[in-house]
Amino acid sequence: MPKQICSALLSLSLIFSLALFFSFLTLPINLFAEESITITTYYPSPYGVYNQLQTNRLAVGDTDGNDTLDDADQPNRDGDIRLKAQAGNPAAWPAGQIGQFAYSSTQDSLYHYNGSTWVASGGGGTCMVTYNSPVGSCSCPSGWTLKYDLGSWGYCGYDVGTNFFRPPGGGCPSGWDTDFFGEGCLCCQ
Repeated sequence: MPKQICSALLSLSLIFSLALFFSFLTLPINLFAEESITITTYYPSPYGVYNQLQTNRLAVGDTDGNDTLDDADQPNRDGDIRLKAQAGNPAAWPAGQIGQFAYSSTQDSLYHYNGSTWVASGGGGTCMVTYNSPVGSCSCPSGWTLKYDLGSWGYCGYDVGTNFFRPPGGGCPSGWDTDFFGEGCLCCQ
């Protein structure tokens, strides 16, 4: 009988070992596998910071005013930029950042922000010559920027009754007297 018990125990041990072995084989394999995640980005990405960006055409905003960003907003030629038109007087626009530009539908002109005001671009802006006194003092009214010191102004005279205006930076003929009254300055907005 002891041989039969040993044989039965050996059989049970073998069955138990095989059952345990096969139970490990039936466990899901992904319990032992590494997990991986795939992130998909789209080109062009809708948001982000770029070191380089190149495009044939560029639209900024809903340029055709149909409340949808779509192909109709794009410029019709390669190399062009199309901006959403901004309404209202540019003088009433909120402050921008230096270098920012926008198109005014009211003024039908492109404007840039210079750090203190919106300035019409392409037309040279608004400029004036001021005649300051004394010589060597160039200043502009508030809101205007000094672009150039044009030089001294005054008049040229030869004798009594023969005088003429000497424009800023101009000269008088040889032998004529020169009286300087002040400085001419080119001021622009």
